[in-house]
Amino acid sequence: MTQAVEGAEDDAQAGAADVRAFAAGPLDVVCGISASASTPYVRGALAEAHRRGAHTVLVCCNRPRTRADVDTLVLARTGPELVAGSTRLKAGTATKLILNAITTAAFVSLGKVYRGRMVDVRPVNAKLRARAARMVAELTNLPLSEAARLLEASGGEVKVAVAMHFTGLTARAARKRLRDNGLRELAEPRRKRAHARGPT
Repeated sequence: MTQAVEGAEDDAQAGAADVRAFAAGPLDVVCGISASASTPYVRGALAEAHRRGAHTVLVCCNRPRTRADVDTLVLARTGPELVAGSTRLKAGTATKLILNAITTAAFVSLGKVYRGRMVDVRPVNAKLRARAARMVAELTNLPLSEAARLLEASGGEVKVAVAMHFTGLTARAARKRLRDNGLRELAEPRRKRAHARGPT
């Protein structure tokens, strides 16, 4: 990507076609981003998503003329830009903050966060492996060396390692239980009981 495709945003049909290509439906949320709230590509995508039963969200910095195809409106009233026409300044910054909040909330609701930590980290390099081991140690109160061994036994999955510690299950069984229950449901009752007993 070295050159912007400026004209793409004017094609409402392309937006609708992309939504159809993803087969968006009632179980999906489709979020459109348009500082002006009127970008044809975005509005075309939202209209098609709404028609298909998906929940539609519009993140914008101007009030839209119509909300017929928007279920949830996130309106950031950023006002005129310091440099006219440069929406990367106030509007772009506000939009990024909003999207950060939305995605973080989604991570939490999907069980990817436990006790303030991103437990679905993929330890694909040395730095992330060290971070994952520290997380396991912090969440289980195990020494770092034991946490690292537990993480290795879990296949490098922090959630699985923590679940193994608190439930006594194998990695395979813990992984299966996590599909049916969140880490909080598996670990929290046992963690609280262990905390109540105190050190032995």
